[in-house]
Amino acid sequence: MTRKGYRRCARCERNRAERFFAGKRGRICATCKRKSRSQASHAARVQAVYGLGPGEYDALVAGQQGRCAICDGTRRQRLSVDHDHRSGVVRGLLCRRCNGRLLTAARDDPALLRRAADYLDSHPATRILGREVYVGSAPMKRGYTSPALDKRIAD
Repeated sequence: MTRKGYRRCARCERNRAERFFAGKRGRICATCKRKSRSQASHAARVQAVYGLGPGEYDALVAGQQGRCAICDGTRRQRLSVDHDHRSGVVRGLLCRRCNGRLLTAARDDPALLRRAADYLDSHPATRILGREVYVGSAPMKRGYTSPALDKRIAD
C-alpha cells in the first residue's frame, strides 16, 4: 500500500511522488525513463559508429569485468569503445583517461608506449650520472621506493 500522492514505479518498484510520473496513468518514473533512453541512445550510437551489434558492448563489459583494459580501473562513467583509427578494428573498452589521454598522447603507437615503459623502468639521468638525484631534500616521497634507495638504506 502506498501513501497518498505516491505511486509504485513498475520498473524500479520504488514508491515515488506523483510528480515523478508523466500524467495520471504513467507507470514508469522519470528516473527509469531517463535511464532507459540513455541506454537506448548509447546502444544505437555504439552500433552506428563502431558496428557493435545488440548486446556486444555488454558482452565486452562483462568480459573485461567492467574494468578498463589498460589501467584495470573502474569508473563511474561508461567505458569508451577504443578502436584503431586506421583499420577501424574495435580493440576493447577503456576508461576516458586511458582512451582520451594516454593513447591520444602516444598517437596509438605501441613502440612509443614500450619506450615510455622502458623510460619509467630505467631512468636515463640515473644511468648517465651514476646516482639518483632527488628533487628537494627528501629522498623519498610518500610510499615511493626504488631499488637503489633500498640498497642504500640496507647498507
